[in-house]
Amino acid sequence: MKVKGLVIVQAILIIILLSSSSSVHAYDHQTLENYISYRIKYIHNIAYNSNLTLSKVRVREYANTIVMWSNYYSRELGVMIDPLLLTAILETETNFVSRSDYDRGASIGISSMRIDTAKWIAKRLNIRYSKWRMLDATDLGIRFTAYYLGLAYQQYNNDINKIIVSYNQGFNSANSKDIDQLYNNYLFKVLGRYNYYRKRINSYGSSATKYFAYKLAQLE
Repeated sequence: MKVKGLVIVQAILIIILLSSSSSVHAYDHQTLENYISYRIKYIHNIAYNSNLTLSKVRVREYANTIVMWSNYYSRELGVMIDPLLLTAILETETNFVSRSDYDRGASIGISSMRIDTAKWIAKRLNIRYSKWRMLDATDLGIRFTAYYLGLAYQQYNNDINKIIVSYNQGFNSANSKDIDQLYNNYLFKVLGRYNYYRKRINSYGSSATKYFAYKLAQLE
């Protein structure tokens, strides 16, 4: 009887933990796509590091790819990758601008991923690495970033601070830091954007999907 009661309690705790750690997934695909599309277009329009125009069609391809690969590697790796966290990292890294000259050529693409990291991921996924494919956000650029974050979710058991820092400083560096060392400028920038995104979506409730489609339509 005690064992049965313990199992029930454990099951309830698991449900509570899962629901609290994956609240973003209560949003449907269209809500996420509309908000992320709007955010990418808005930031790209005012980005200091690009004079190029990103079309709304291309913006929606970016957003759809972010949600798709987040969901894909969540299933593959048994984690819950938040598409909004992935988006916050991309904005912090590059303002959604894909270039080949980040870190004096050591990093590349929309996520400013280090080339050696990209090659390591390509090998793990049995994909032929191509520098030019890494520049295409809807090809390897976003996919590799989603995969990296999935590994970070696994390694740090959903510790959002270490997940974020690991993308900037590597797995070993994030693992060796205490809580005060983790709170660096990069972490604050990503967390600030991430929390802002969630607040924006939540503030419009059931009308969020239509509202952010409207906001995107207003942008040139």
